[in-house]
Amino acid sequence: MTADEAGPHGLMLEVQRRLENVYALPPQQPVTTFLVGSEQAAELPGARSRVLVTQPAADEIELGVVFEPELLRRLAADDPRTGLHGGNLGAFCTLTEEVSHFVYLAFCAGAGRSVTQLELELQAEVDKFLTAAFLLSLQREGAVSRHLREALFRRYTLAAGLSTDEAERYHVASALAFRYCGFLERAFLRPARLHDLLREARRFYRLGQREKLEKIAST
Repeated sequence: MTADEAGPHGLMLEVQRRLENVYALPPQQPVTTFLVGSEQAAELPGARSRVLVTQPAADEIELGVVFEPELLRRLAADDPRTGLHGGNLGAFCTLTEEVSHFVYLAFCAGAGRSVTQLELELQAEVDKFLTAAFLLSLQREGAVSRHLREALFRRYTLAAGLSTDEAERYHVASALAFRYCGFLERAFLRPARLHDLLREARRFYRLGQREKLEKIAST
């Protein structure tokens, strides 16, 4: 592993490229070029790891990505690529969610699509399940954890300071992802139908919010 591939920055890039590969997206600019330093982030809205979006013009958006220093320290000390486990799963999922937001916002902007906050959160929940499942399968010789979906979508703890609306949106997105990822597990992961899984995941990725909700209801 080179210096560029090591550490949290390398992990961010690996997650980004994995998402682009899963969803057959053209490579985007590295998420690491959009990182906002902790001192600058302290002057911006929010107090957690997050993606910042500004719209300088009607047909433009600008993105910035913030990661809490403590999160990066935890990932540097316990790299999930060496071993993903209960002790680093939460930090890995937080990083994956923010990279997912970055990739999905860039994809929607490139397609001239608007995106809701619920849609953004729902896709990030699906992305962290698939990313963690693939990483675990590499580390466990193809085995799929029977407890991953429960750990991600039933035994989570919300970050402190969320508004009522933010907390409710996260709960809704998590419940929807629990159902949809259960469908992916039953239909594709456990039978090891990986090519079919990719086709399904790519179709879902390109749906709008209403179509995503209809798809989940149909499962």
